[in-house]
Amino acid sequence: MTQKYTPITWRSALLLVASLLLASPVFADHPGENLNQVMAAKEAAFEPILPGDAPDLAWIGAAHESTSLNALRGKIVVLSFVPEGCGDPCEAQQATLTETLTALNSSAMRDMVVFVTLSDEPQSGPATQNRIFARTPDPEKLSHPNAALAGVSERKDLTPQVHLLNRAGQQVGIFHCADFEPLNLLLYINVLTNTHPHAEPSFWQRMTGWFL
Repeated sequence: MTQKYTPITWRSALLLVASLLLASPVFADHPGENLNQVMAAKEAAFEPILPGDAPDLAWIGAAHESTSLNALRGKIVVLSFVPEGCGDPCEAQQATLTETLTALNSSAMRDMVVFVTLSDEPQSGPATQNRIFARTPDPEKLSHPNAALAGVSERKDLTPQVHLLNRAGQQVGIFHCADFEPLNLLLYINVLTNTHPHAEPSFWQRMTGWFL
């Protein structure tokens, strides 16, 4: 599948400015405890889910190296699938993800986040330090992990999906199709990078209602 990418536009410029602002201390505190509820109210294409362990996925990269989701523990993972025959919906979604990643890589978040796109055939795309285009070792089994991750969704007719995994390897949210605003995905990722699993809120955080 040949990837198509969105040219630089005013929206891309806005994303770039947002990424720089998100990297500053004034945006360091976020309502992580209510993240899914806040994003669901803000973005119609987002579906909140209960955190759950994602199945471990293995893949073969462009340099024929093998790795897996487990190897990415400790980072935020933005996972998408491009099955054979997906066509325009997947191309549109990948273009939106590229726009988001371009903005994200202008901020300090670039070292904390990895975008992974899995397919049942060899993929190619612009090389970056935190974007992986890969195929599954067994192309016929791509649908299994895709179905497992999509199985928690109540929007069964909406594909393709982008799955967000926190640093503990848990699936925590889904962005559907390509209609979501890149800025909203960027904001969601930003909160995940500032959320510390299992940390207890301080007295001041309880008083202000915010949770790191």
